[in-house]
Amino acid sequence: MTLTVSRIIGALSLLFVAPLSAVFFVIYSWCITSDLLDGFLARRAKVTSNFGALLDSVADLLVALVMLTIFFFLHPLEWAFWMVILVTIVLSTRVVALVIGFIKFKTFTMLHTYSNKGAALMLASFPVLFMLAGLTITIAILFVAAILSACEELIITIRAKEFKPNITSMLAL
Repeated sequence: MTLTVSRIIGALSLLFVAPLSAVFFVIYSWCITSDLLDGFLARRAKVTSNFGALLDSVADLLVALVMLTIFFFLHPLEWAFWMVILVTIVLSTRVVALVIGFIKFKTFTMLHTYSNKGAALMLASFPVLFMLAGLTITIAILFVAAILSACEELIITIRAKEFKPNITSMLAL
């Protein structure tokens, strides 16, 4: 959980450094590295817990929200409307999945699917994508990855008979 907490602190720190600067990339790299390591190390040491999985999901969500905030202020104003629409679609889908999961399972149901990990990987590549491919392609890649993972999570939550936070995909139902 130390790695997860450090990711939360790192994500918040990103709000106070110059976007795409050397310091930004160091902190951001730590956030991504700690995300990759925390679940792996917890499973390997057999110290996983539902609270740890929830905290990991919260940290992932915080990194995503911080990056969206930074991303929002890096692009021209004419994209602001579309960014708000796309983010609203993804967040609404995720909120519906959370509400359904809470009603069905009496707990917050954030899943660790491959598509969620893929969307996180796409988000992790944001700074590089933004610099290499430009705004339009970066938005398209991030939105497609985010909406696909959100829809899969919604489908899994609707169809699941029991809550399994570490389900890999809807094919595993």
